[in-house]
Amino acid sequence: MTHHAESSGRIIRRLSASDRDAALDLLEGGLQEVPVYRWLLGEDASVDVFRWYGELLFVEHLSGLRGIFDESGALVALIAVNTNADEAGRADDDLRERSKRYITTIAGFAQRFRELKEKSAATAVKEDAIRVIFALVHPDHRRNGTLSTLVEPVIERGRREGLPITASSSDPALKELYRRKWGGQICAEFTLTDGPTVWVQRLDP
Repeated sequence: MTHHAESSGRIIRRLSASDRDAALDLLEGGLQEVPVYRWLLGEDASVDVFRWYGELLFVEHLSGLRGIFDESGALVALIAVNTNADEAGRADDDLRERSKRYITTIAGFAQRFRELKEKSAATAVKEDAIRVIFALVHPDHRRNGTLSTLVEPVIERGRREGLPITASSSDPALKELYRRKWGGQICAEFTLTDGPTVWVQRLDP
């Protein structure tokens, strides 16, 4: 497994299945801060619900997950990046059974999930693109360039391959960061029923 070590002692590398628990610890807290996931799962959703959905995201996007580990070995940030040609990971029997239970017990989840999928598909960039699915940084490691450390290699990859990069956000501050730091232009947006606005930004190589 290739990785990059920084002078600070941090390690940046692709995640593997063995990183599942560490990733879920980060995802369960991080997803609660994202307006679109709070809308999808419910404002009063339990930590277990956010951890379950984080597990779905981990499995689906494992092939495109990279993380930053601090000098103690703790995972402090991660990013999921996929292209249109990437194949999604598959849930095991246990995760499928738990998913069935949550889908039927979370009030309105199925309808909200369908709406999010339909509106996301309608505003997706049709050509080949590198997609930033999500990026999360632990609160203790923000505002020190950690997010840039994850995003910059994606920008460079887009330049090398001549592909645009797209990122969707329901957080106005993150939308503004993509615009200010990387020139991300809003190419589409949609508002979810009784929920947040999602902006789709495009970063051309």
